[in-house]
Amino acid sequence: MSEIGCLSESEGQYEFRDPSRSLIVRGEHPEWVLLAAAEVIGNTAKLEAESVIEELNAMVEFEAAEPIEVDSAKYALKERFELIPQCIVTVGKLDYKWAAAEGRAKKQDEFGDQALKRVHDMSLTRSDTFLVNENGDDTSKETQA
Repeated sequence: MSEIGCLSESEGQYEFRDPSRSLIVRGEHPEWVLLAAAEVIGNTAKLEAESVIEELNAMVEFEAAEPIEVDSAKYALKERFELIPQCIVTVGKLDYKWAAAEGRAKKQDEFGDQALKRVHDMSLTRSDTFLVNENGDDTSKETQA
């Protein structure tokens, strides 16, 4: 595994550094710094991918590359930047599905107003025992009056 960047905190300031891109982002809150870094990295990566396509198109004109290489680069660009970002987020022992806000809006029935959706449905039990009181006490509101 290789490290791509590092988020650190010093004297109330957060800083993300990505030496491979000569990128440093500083801010008052870690989420601000990560959002800014993500946007800068994403925009840079898209420009780089588009420039590869332009370069390949020029090389095809000089017969130094094949058209299939241009098609492959276009496919890679579309695959990365047309798809709505989605990830698996692990918090402790639980896994969650995350999608960017645009994806959550498209899947409102799945996400509701939450950023994360639990991957495993803990209410699926073999004997319908989810949230059943173990000692048999009736905790319904009718009997607690």
